[in-house]
Amino acid sequence: MVGKIHVLDELTVEPRNLAGVRQLMAEGYMAGAAERGMTLEQTWLTPPIELFDQPNTLVYLWSVPDAAAWWAMRGAAGRDPGIAEFWAEVDALCVERQRRFLVDHPPSEEER
Repeated sequence: MVGKIHVLDELTVEPRNLAGVRQLMAEGYMAGAAERGMTLEQTWLTPPIELFDQPNTLVYLWSVPDAAAWWAMRGAAGRDPGIAEFWAEVDALCVERQRRFLVDHPPSEEER
């Protein structure tokens, strides 16, 4: 049985677009993500200072409680055409965007 599922978004942002992407996320995504059952767990910036001559990467870690919540979140997102429009707007400010789905996978005895 799958427990909590994490959603890891990595947005590699063009120089000087960091504030714009953060604003888009705050104003155009966060509330809808919460309505779809996603909880924002953490955000990171790498490298740890804003660069003006090369990209930075914003990392957002979200979670949903379980597989049923993940499917509900995916279904809700698929029914909202505004989400594709939102990501197209973000993509225009980014070099690359990746989304990964993660579950807890404790190390085996051999890996310890």
